[in-house]
Amino acid sequence: MKKYFIILVMMISASFMLSGCAKAKLSPEVNVAFAKHATMYTQRNMHYNISRRAKIVDGTNYQVGILIPVNSKVTLEAVNAKQVVFKYQGNEIILRNIPKYTGIDIAALYARYFSSKKVNLNQFTSAEKEAIQIAQVKKGMSKKAVLVSLGFPPAHVTPTTKMNQWKYWRNRWTTFIVDFKNGKVY
Repeated sequence: MKKYFIILVMMISASFMLSGCAKAKLSPEVNVAFAKHATMYTQRNMHYNISRRAKIVDGTNYQVGILIPVNSKVTLEAVNAKQVVFKYQGNEIILRNIPKYTGIDIAALYARYFSSKKVNLNQFTSAEKEAIQIAQVKKGMSKKAVLVSLGFPPAHVTPTTKMNQWKYWRNRWTTFIVDFKNGKVY
């Protein structure tokens, strides 16, 4: 009986340690921004879905749900090793990281999605800006414009954006490919 009790205690301890209670390893500036509930701007389009308990953006950024456009003003709320919580138009949103799919930790995910400065959309052509505005991909878009419009492709299927074929998830069951030639969608 004592042996089973020890095993049970070890299992409970292990599950507690892995439960995401760990503190995120962020720079001091970013920690201050969260402590002050700083206003930031989104660096790419995001889509959130409403589950039973929360509004969630997956780090893999499924291409369905309610759009949060690039350069949207958000307020930082909280962060831990698995997620960033922010407010957008009065809604509390959770940006959830699953490193197995994103290939990065929460600090890198935060840096991809938030900044104190807006993205300069004037660096893109009018056609790219139109596509970014509706979170779409159009022929002739640069890789940089696609990253703003759709976000980064999941790293477990597109390990680097230097590749000429990026695989995205529209939702949990449907994928699509974006092909590039000479750095442009074709």
